[in-house]
Amino acid sequence: MKSTIDIQNKLLSLGFDIGEADGLIGPHTGNALHDAILSKKLSLADETLKAFKFDCRQTPNRLTLEGVYGVLKYKEGQKGRITILNTEAWQKHFCQIEVCGIQVTLHKKIASQVLGAFAEIELANLTLPEAQQWHPSVIQAYCARHNLWDAKRPLSTHTWAAAIDIDPKQNAVSDTKLGNIPSWVVDILKSWGATWGGDYRQFKDPMHFQWMR
Repeated sequence: MKSTIDIQNKLLSLGFDIGEADGLIGPHTGNALHDAILSKKLSLADETLKAFKFDCRQTPNRLTLEGVYGVLKYKEGQKGRITILNTEAWQKHFCQIEVCGIQVTLHKKIASQVLGAFAEIELANLTLPEAQQWHPSVIQAYCARHNLWDAKRPLSTHTWAAAIDIDPKQNAVSDTKLGNIPSWVVDILKSWGATWGGDYRQFKDPMHFQWMR
């Protein structure tokens, strides 16, 4: 929490309106963070930002997922889907953000990480020849379902909107293939706290980045 307050105070000192430095990460802080990085008013080498990025990586293990992102009530649906029963309370966890011109529904607790990561990605693109730049076409997040659409498996982190899938058609689940997301993009998302599906041992899920170990 201290690193969150520190980055909020840093943004305030740079003239970004985030309201009060309350230690709560969310889309308001995230949008300011995105703009600060992209405008280069906040350097990626800034110690405050580096501490915040590191802090974001200290994600809990999977057993505490509900404790971090919220407890849901649901019933089983068809083909691995579920139906949320406490819909109104559940939707209060979420927010809409825009990255790379794409609207994404995310959990408020990871909005700053995702917005910060994509600001760094956009900044990196500006240093590359056009042919080497990376621009995703599809980014998906919220989807109430079980892992791999299999009701026998645990609920997916997408149920909590605590994960994103990038260009699923080009980065499908595979035993060995790692898709077409550049390694530098993967490294940036990891540095902002994401665990990458391409590192899974049993199968590769290169589209998938989740903010939960």
